[in-house]
Amino acid sequence: MSNLMALVYGIGETVIYSLVGIVMMGLGFLIIKFFTPFSIKKEIEDDQNTSLGIIIGSIILGISIIVAAVISSPSSISRSTSSAAQSVIQTQNQK
Repeated sequence: MSNLMALVYGIGETVIYSLVGIVMMGLGFLIIKFFTPFSIKKEIEDDQNTSLGIIIGSIILGISIIVAAVISSPSSISRSTSSAAQSVIQTQNQK
């Protein structure tokens, strides 16, 4: 039963962190779009500005690396869940 609960918590955390990561990526792009004094869409699509596309892509990649690092760091909930699951397993093994 404890393994099932740990699995449910893991799936829940994955879904929540995925949604948070997607929202953060969207906010990062909106901030980039807000601070640029020109239309990104016009520059990339109409004027074929390849260098701007590379810069925007690298900024988004950098933001995604930061978000992934934050998400992959162990949270206090997962540590307490894993320690609780380990203590339940140890008590079951002792019986």
